[in-house]
Amino acid sequence: MRALLALLFLLAGAVPAMAERFVAISFHGVVDDEKELGSDDITTGRLIAFFDWLKGSGWNAVSLDDIAAARAGTRPLPPRAILLTFDDGYRDAYTRVFPLLLAYRYPAVFALVGTWMDASPDGTVLYGDTRVPREKFMSWAEAREMAASGLAEFASHSYNLHKGVLGSPQGSRPPAASTWIYDPRTGLHETDAAIQARILADFRRSMSLMRTHLSKAPRTLVWPYGRYSGPALAAARQAGFTFALTLDPEPADTANLMAIPRLFPVQDPKLGIMAEELRFADPNPATRRVVCLALDPLAQGGPADQEQALGKTIEALRRLGANTVVLDPSVSHPPGTPMGPVWFRTPLRPMAQDLFSFIAWQLRSRAGVDVYARVDLGAAEAAMGRNRVAEFTRDLVRNVLLTGLLLEPAGDLLTAGAGQPIPAPWLIRAARNGVDPASLNPEGQRALEAWRAAVALRPSLRLALPSTSIPPGPWPAPAADWLLTAPTAEPLASVATILNKRGWLAPDVGPRIVLPLQAGESEAAIIRAIRRAQGQGATAFSLCPAPSFPTDPGLNAAFSAASFPRLP
Repeated sequence: MRALLALLFLLAGAVPAMAERFVAISFHGVVDDEKELGSDDITTGRLIAFFDWLKGSGWNAVSLDDIAAARAGTRPLPPRAILLTFDDGYRDAYTRVFPLLLAYRYPAVFALVGTWMDASPDGTVLYGDTRVPREKFMSWAEAREMAASGLAEFASHSYNLHKGVLGSPQGSRPPAASTWIYDPRTGLHETDAAIQARILADFRRSMSLMRTHLSKAPRTLVWPYGRYSGPALAAARQAGFTFALTLDPEPADTANLMAIPRLFPVQDPKLGIMAEELRFADPNPATRRVVCLALDPLAQGGPADQEQALGKTIEALRRLGANTVVLDPSVSHPPGTPMGPVWFRTPLRPMAQDLFSFIAWQLRSRAGVDVYARVDLGAAEAAMGRNRVAEFTRDLVRNVLLTGLLLEPAGDLLTAGAGQPIPAPWLIRAARNGVDPASLNPEGQRALEAWRAAVALRPSLRLALPSTSIPPGPWPAPAADWLLTAPTAEPLASVATILNKRGWLAPDVGPRIVLPLQAGESEAAIIRAIRRAQGQGATAFSLCPAPSFPTDPGLNAAFSAASFPRLP
């Protein structure tokens, strides 16, 4: 509890004085029988227990009107304010959720997909890759009845963006609102203006449809899959939305109503788990397992050879238990030399093959890993000139759906604002946004410019920075979500001991320091190093470069990010 109070105190200082905190939660389907549970569903009994717990624990369900009033400064939010939301417009929102709202007098937001609502009542809708009956979703008459109660507000879940779109020559289909569509006729992706125009047209169609059937246009957008891009956000503002909801598992505040994060419970979690998750202060340290891969071996041969090599790599990563993969967007080149050809399309460099987008999406969707791109800023500048580095980074994130970037060298961006460890992602982001470029050396300015150019197109990107050593003094890299350290002359256990004495391996901050494992050592030596460092509290390790695949089962078990059961 003391850690939670400290966290809330820090959060209070990270937002403007007028901002007020609240939390939001996203539910999807609600079923009576556990045998009917899908991965995103919750049982009716569990939802009732959650509503009971909210009422008995002093939580207050609030409406968007309450949040808008707090933002305007006309009425403060009650303590422990929570926004209840239900996505996709399932009919059980009317048959199961709505009666509970009436009983508890709780307001809630319901997100509707235009194409699903627009379908013939006796027809089907395309839900993902499957055709399902239209009757699975509520009718307009039911939606009007819910809205008339004053407890249900309806949001746009887009008209037809709840789907994947063509994102690469190989056929990957990432989410529509976050993807610049690939055109096989031209071999090019959409421009920023084209993606914004496409998404704006969708939003306007959704708003018109809802105005027709509900007598008012929605003021709220719920991003499909929680994913969006910079041009999509611009389209949302242009369409006139005043609220936008994501699926980032963070607390919300009234300072930024166009990016309201929400907790997303899955697999019918027990009440205790949901209650703990609403604290956003997990007592268990996160585990990070980073593997650095070059794309060169995956690019050999024809498409069939590449598909086979990628499949083997994905299975090897799953067995190893990695949860983060770092890829180099350029063909391998000696350190200190200019960047050569790259694995994505940009007018700034020759293209070896257009592979990066496909491989990144396959790793995310099939291996279940976060994918970062390692950008050698020095090599990029040597090849393209200083003023093109940020443009190159924009081209990269425009073409490839990434979790984040690893920018090197980072200069003094690495230590900008060094001080006490920052324990939460939203506080790290606030610290990063507050960095003054004028306070940095040229390398730090270059890294910050590249980052800000990229995050303007991909607002949810995470930032990793490299360090050749563990800096002495205060906590390094306040602006980084995590720090990738390089091997040192000190044994790993000794480094972990030093970090532990500094308090840098505490559960809330330790996962931000990724300790290096010597890929050239025997697997037995690597396993010993992991176990000894874990004894000091370390929970984040990297294999950069990656070991030879397939790896030994003993190394898989020691390295795996899973506790039990281990990843297959």
